[in-house]
Amino acid sequence: MNPPLHTDDPYTRMLSPRGVPVDQLVSVLQKEIRRGRVDNAVLAAYEMHTTSPEVAAHLWRRLRVIAVEDVGMGAPLAPVLLRELRADYEASGGTDWMQVVHAVRYLATAPKDRTSAEHADYVRTVVDSGELRVEVPDYALCVHTRAGRELGRGLRQWWENGARVADEHPGADHTYRDELIRRAEVGP
Repeated sequence: MNPPLHTDDPYTRMLSPRGVPVDQLVSVLQKEIRRGRVDNAVLAAYEMHTTSPEVAAHLWRRLRVIAVEDVGMGAPLAPVLLRELRADYEASGGTDWMQVVHAVRYLATAPKDRTSAEHADYVRTVVDSGELRVEVPDYALCVHTRAGRELGRGLRQWWENGARVADEHPGADHTYRDELIRRAEVGP
């Protein structure tokens, strides 16, 4: 998926208070966070923060994207932290610059993992081209679907098969599941 043409991007026509085009600031912010270059990333964020409330809001949107696209599984709770930092920032009326700095520093110094972005782009590409489509495995046809109910599947099948997990915690205690299966055998 290509970005909008520069002629469609309003940030190409906006300048920061010190004359830097905002679209370039957005690019600097993301590329410097990707490369762990904290100081220049914070400078780009400051330019965006001081340009206008609209550009400051765009700064937070970009930081949210970066948290998933570039940091991803390197720090999977980054989006949660950003949401809290932004809430604090907005509670201050957009004046608490330190919240922005902390967000940028956190993202720039976090381990990076772009695999969620790569996976998203891959799936969009192969599904939109018709190369792949979702498959519905038999175990997905359970009591929670019309097809599963039409097959006569109930809670026993759900607890024995539909609720199965991979990578289960080694110490998982299934006392309650076993009781639910027993109750499903007996009926209501």
